[in-house]
Amino acid sequence: MTLYPLDRPLPVSLTATQAVAVYLNENGFTVDEYDLDTVTVTFWGWTFTLPNPKQRKLAIRFHDIHHVVTGYGTDPVGEAEISAWEVRKGISGFGLYVQLIIYTGTILGLLHSPKRIWHAWCAGRGKVKLPPATIQSYEHLLTLTVGELRALYGVPEQGIAGARALNEHAPSRPDDSELAEHP
Repeated sequence: MTLYPLDRPLPVSLTATQAVAVYLNENGFTVDEYDLDTVTVTFWGWTFTLPNPKQRKLAIRFHDIHHVVTGYGTDPVGEAEISAWEVRKGISGFGLYVQLIIYTGTILGLLHSPKRIWHAWCAGRGKVKLPPATIQSYEHLLTLTVGELRALYGVPEQGIAGARALNEHAPSRPDDSELAEHP
């Protein structure tokens, strides 16, 4: 699999399917985890095992696309940023359980990194809301390029975030000589 520098969001030319695969790979995640009955998550050094009901199984797919669209990382602050951005874009279609997770991430982020979370909240401003939380909508999004996704979500072509910080359990990165050359 082609690797991309972490100092910028993923290229606009990738398909959403390719970009999600890169995102999952660089973070040590798999698509199989989407459908597990329980998931183990680590947030600011605390590890939790959570139930993974149907509503979360769908929401996490969109959540991962949102990481690709915005460029926010999977480190604790990046997860809080994506949560704030999602709240501002509208999360009513995700169900109460998922909403509680997203609101909790936003609140913890505000306590830890208020400026970054405020900027993420502001970046979610605009008329464009999240697409319907259906598997059909998700599958359609996967057919688009990253550039088309960003346009659909009202996000600048280069994304919102700069460098993509990885979670603490992400596999180690190769040195820069092994990364793909992309503008």
